[in-house]
Amino acid sequence: MFIEQIEQRLSVRTYQNRPLNHEDQIKINQILNQNKNCIGPFGSSIHPFFVAENTDKEQEKIGTYGFIKNAPSFFGATTKNSKNELIDFGYIFEKVILELTQHNFGTVWLGGTFHRSQFSHYISNDLFIPAISPVGYEDNKSITEKMIRIAAKSDRRKKISEFVFVNHFFNTYLENDLNLNKIFRYVQLAPSASNKQPWRFLVEGNQIHLYLERTPKYAEKLPFDIQYLDMGIAIYHLECSMKDLKTKYEIKVLNNPYTHHPLEYIISFVLHEGFIS
Repeated sequence: MFIEQIEQRLSVRTYQNRPLNHEDQIKINQILNQNKNCIGPFGSSIHPFFVAENTDKEQEKIGTYGFIKNAPSFFGATTKNSKNELIDFGYIFEKVILELTQHNFGTVWLGGTFHRSQFSHYISNDLFIPAISPVGYEDNKSITEKMIRIAAKSDRRKKISEFVFVNHFFNTYLENDLNLNKIFRYVQLAPSASNKQPWRFLVEGNQIHLYLERTPKYAEKLPFDIQYLDMGIAIYHLECSMKDLKTKYEIKVLNNPYTHHPLEYIISFVLHEGFIS
């Protein structure tokens, strides 16, 4: 379940200045087509598309303006602009990102820094594009620089104790709880919009509940709630942890979940064996 890719994935913003070869274009299209049938935790799918060739001029139209350099191609997907569909989009799109990482393609989530109008011909009915990603070959970097990037990535992550709570939201988990460290390690490494990491988890016996703690006034000008994408990403990374630990579980939405203002309840994992004594 992409454990190695979660550990090693870095956002790639600078690419080798060369187009994708024919075989790699076929591979990318295969990955996108396979994920057309993927269903997110709320039961919806996404509609991926692939833009095989781009020039610097085209990237300016897309709106990267130097933020992304030399990207030979882009991919994206459409969905409906509603809570459940956005969460499912984040879940499936992150799955695609990790599959591409597995095949040594560089990618980076772009949710707010592109012009959606440039992809209007991929949009139909009531669908829209929450995010896209460049895809290409990462520019060669020194081993030292890569190590610095990995270290910086780790330093910017919240401690697990900052987003995981046990039994109630005033009780953080114990730092030496090895089981919880294992479970949430891959969520800690998950990407999120502007690295806000808005996921919060409440652990109760054999249940893990996911909540959204919105960043006040963040991305208010966007036409959708971008932090719902982060919820889908968190769900997928938690699933990867469960499968890596060979833990049986089911995902469900509780009828009467515990509420805690200003957090918004999203979904729950019910484990067949509890991790909390």
